[in-house]
Amino acid sequence: MLLAIDGEPITNFRDVENACQRLDECKDPEGNLRMTVFRQGLELELLVGTDVRDGFGTTHMANWCGSVVQDPHPAVRALGFLPEEGHGVYVARWCHGSPVHRYGLYALQWIVEVNGKPTPDLQTFVNVTKELEHGEFVRVRTVHLNGKPRVFTLKQDLHYWPTWELTFDPETAAWRRRTIKALGDNF
Repeated sequence: MLLAIDGEPITNFRDVENACQRLDECKDPEGNLRMTVFRQGLELELLVGTDVRDGFGTTHMANWCGSVVQDPHPAVRALGFLPEEGHGVYVARWCHGSPVHRYGLYALQWIVEVNGKPTPDLQTFVNVTKELEHGEFVRVRTVHLNGKPRVFTLKQDLHYWPTWELTFDPETAAWRRRTIKALGDNF
């Protein structure tokens, strides 16, 4: 049970909202809140970190070999479902008949390496995959949502499954599609 934030009693959700909005004036540069909670019969003081959200959700995703990859959803991160490496791009979806479908890369996994190169975030993943050629066999290291690691090889098909990305522009509220690599492209 939440009793107080930064010494101010909490009696409703609006009190929590007000305390979080005061983070701009907070002395702690990390954005932590000092919370008083009642847990298992004891009153405890906890330092709780916060995370600022802009409300846009996913703003960048890539389609590689028929899989939709992105940085992990905030809910996935908040629940602690991250690989031991602490990073990777999250496979959110896959397409039937695609190379990832044929070779068994499904949703709820993180791609943590491509050909031995770490992929800690989406931009690094895009940079690594744009160097791959049509018909090239690619070694992929993944970690499933349950923590089980896996390494497998798939064959890239840029003819039917080009690599492309979508980026959201918050200024115009528009999505932009850009081809990263396709058969016959000289990027």
